Amino acid sequence: MRTRFLASVVAAGSVIGLVGCGGGTGAGPQAASPSPAPAVSPIPPVKNPRDVAAMARRPCELLTAQQATGFGFDLPPQESDGLFGTRDCQWRRTTREQELLQTVDITMFTNNPTLEVAYSKDRGLPFFELTEVAGYPAIVTRTNADIAHCDIEIKAAERQSVTVLYQSDEQALKNNPQQSCEVGKKIAAAVVLNLPLKS
Repeated sequence: MRTRFLASVVAAGSVIGLVGCGGGTGAGPQAASPSPAPAVSPIPPVKNPRDVAAMARRPCELLTAQQATGFGFDLPPQESDGLFGTRDCQWRRTTREQELLQTVDITMFTNNPTLEVAYSKDRGLPFFELTEVAGYPAIVTRTNADIAHCDIEIKAAERQSVTVLYQSDEQALKNNPQQSCEVGKKIAAAVVLNLPLKS
């Protein structure tokens, strides 16, 4: 399953104070009304930014082979074209009969306010959580409360983010689908910590 494309971009509007003029009475111009304080972003600042752009063409290196097999995925992963010149990566786990049991998709954004957009658009979903993953601001969502499917978006630096989309068809998670986000967060933590720190 491919990660949904975040097409919206938050536009920052500027407020211009208007200066009133007297109407021929000889009075001086009225004082400009004070500008409102800028809105505070609900997304916390990133303390130790990581360089998503450095890995934008190498997404399958965001999990080592040891990490991937530790999470139960088969090797090798599958790489594909992503958005805006990036590459995506998918790991799968299948049965001997090639029945799909679980997948994780990794997508990167290198110049997009992904979390700010998600915060404004996704708060009405069946599950929405503003949290931290490995010390980085993250938004965790589920679009269907009955499916073991979790979308984790991590802000690794200003306008740089990684999206980890985890889905499972294993019976244990089918019976307890909200646990898909606990598994997804563990994978997402490994992914973000494999990003190099910005110099």
